[in-house]
Amino acid sequence: MTTATAQTKDRPTRGRSRSPWGNVRKLPSGRWQVRYRDADGRQVNDSQTYATKREALDRLAQLRTQLRLGGYVDPKAGAVRFGTYAEQWLTTRRVKGRPLSAGTVALYRHQLDRHILPTFGRLELQKISRERVRVWHAGLIGSDGPGASTSAKVYRLVRAILTTAVEDGHLVSNPCQIRGAGQEPAAERPELSLPDALSIAEAVPARWRCAVLTAVWCGLRFGELAALTRADVDTLHGVLHVRASATQVRGYGRVIGRPKSAAGARMVAIPPHLVPELEAHAAAYSAPGATGWFFAGTKGGPLQSANFGAKVWRPALTSLGLTGTHFHDTRATSATLAAVHGATTRELMRRLGHSTPSMAMRYQRASDDRDAALAELMSQRATMATVIPLERGA
Repeated sequence: MTTATAQTKDRPTRGRSRSPWGNVRKLPSGRWQVRYRDADGRQVNDSQTYATKREALDRLAQLRTQLRLGGYVDPKAGAVRFGTYAEQWLTTRRVKGRPLSAGTVALYRHQLDRHILPTFGRLELQKISRERVRVWHAGLIGSDGPGASTSAKVYRLVRAILTTAVEDGHLVSNPCQIRGAGQEPAAERPELSLPDALSIAEAVPARWRCAVLTAVWCGLRFGELAALTRADVDTLHGVLHVRASATQVRGYGRVIGRPKSAAGARMVAIPPHLVPELEAHAAAYSAPGATGWFFAGTKGGPLQSANFGAKVWRPALTSLGLTGTHFHDTRATSATLAAVHGATTRELMRRLGHSTPSMAMRYQRASDDRDAALAELMSQRATMATVIPLERGA
């Protein structure tokens, strides 16, 4: 085909509809094309063609409305593939001004690779419709899906990425509009009572006894315990300095970074009865030097979550006949102890390193002893309310 022939073939046929701002024209194929001027005054062809002139004119009117109201998206911007945009999102995402931690990036990559990119990876952003999202989500929550909790997390990740795509001008609106899809079921975990927690501390090898006790009485996360150095444990002033957190990241190994949130960097008061335990542990088991790991392995290496679970925690549970208990449950035990002794929500947030009240409240549990004490106080108040009027009337 010669250049002249090609130019002749591409020339629109009769039936063109013009306006000062844009126009529609009929192509040799019989379909209609929309042309218009974008927000910068450049002449642009719409990303798709239309079967009828009426459809093309309706699209032209829609585009003009979007430009007037600020909802216009350049077709080229919407043509970015989801997989490409998601990778960029991971590297530039900021939460309260902070980049995503290595652990969070690894988790998101796993969720993308396993549950999201197989469906959306090669799709252009503008082609991810509400219907496509609904069909994909239906597969997630189906019998062959990853479960309700994972489905909610994965849906929230897609929604967050596409929300940013809207902010960046790639989409007019977010197609993730399924009500309740991002909410995880609030599954109640069995509470780890203080007697059971202390029994576990006695059942683990002596080297790890203090780690369990510190988690129970101070409420630190496993990663925060694993990142403690000798300099972070100030028994003289009775304070733990939580400055870092250790995370096992797929493909990277053990990564030491900042705590989970800005609120995670904190000082935690040590209950006085725990101070001698910490001092004895430091003398017997901690790695040497101010920067040595406080909870160190036999060769001075750092505490590893996988090894600890397999060789320390689960064998102790088995020996005690306990099931369904995770190390993280010690935080609930610690929070309940603090709440029973009068800690406010704000105090719990500070002690646990949470930035929102809802997160701190998740770890507050009703105690049978505390409930009985409250009932007793109510009875006393009721008795006083009955006796005082009688005395006044005597």
